[in-house]
Amino acid sequence: MVALDDVAPILKGIPHMRVPQGRAIYNHVIENGLERILELGCAHGVSACYLGAAVSELGQGHVTTIDFARASTLEPSIFDLLERTGLGEYVTPLLSEFSYTWQLKSLLAQSDSYDFIFIDAGHTWDTTGFGFFLADRLLDEDGWILFDDLNWSFERSPSLRDTEAVQAMPVELRRAKQVSEVFDVLVATDPRYETLRDGNWGWAHKLPTRKRISRIRRTNR
Repeated sequence: MVALDDVAPILKGIPHMRVPQGRAIYNHVIENGLERILELGCAHGVSACYLGAAVSELGQGHVTTIDFARASTLEPSIFDLLERTGLGEYVTPLLSEFSYTWQLKSLLAQSDSYDFIFIDAGHTWDTTGFGFFLADRLLDEDGWILFDDLNWSFERSPSLRDTEAVQAMPVELRRAKQVSEVFDVLVATDPRYETLRDGNWGWAHKLPTRKRISRIRRTNR
């Protein structure tokens, strides 16, 4: 077992997840017994390590994390962090030149299923919206989806806001918090889910069928 208190000092200060967030996501996995985890967007691999530490604590389970191949060139890379933390046996990175939505197609073809999916990539209405559609197909009843970066926008992105492509966008598109739009328009209105906003995070719990039916009956009274 790899303890959280051993992992946190190694990960502190590395983008893009701070220690309090790491503890929160770790605790959520432990408290709900979430063993089959899928992460969309790993970057340096900090969040993947927190998730890996959680399944290590549970004593069973695994984390699959998807990102572009260029993630392997980051300093440190996810492979570096998995080695430093000793979590390599709990986390499998899937890196490719294609989008995570294309990778999800492969997982669907394999009939994979998960009880926790962390969406932290794409950030646009198109990618995140379609990502939610596919993630929902992979998520078991009573499972959870966590959306990161509800407050993200092109206008607020230091690395993108001054680029020619972003400057050429309509103002509405530059300013839109597109992950938040997906969460509010597509997820929160879906009667199969209960949702909760927590700062920059959006939690979505896929209700078991019995609770879903009860909820719909109450709504229709």
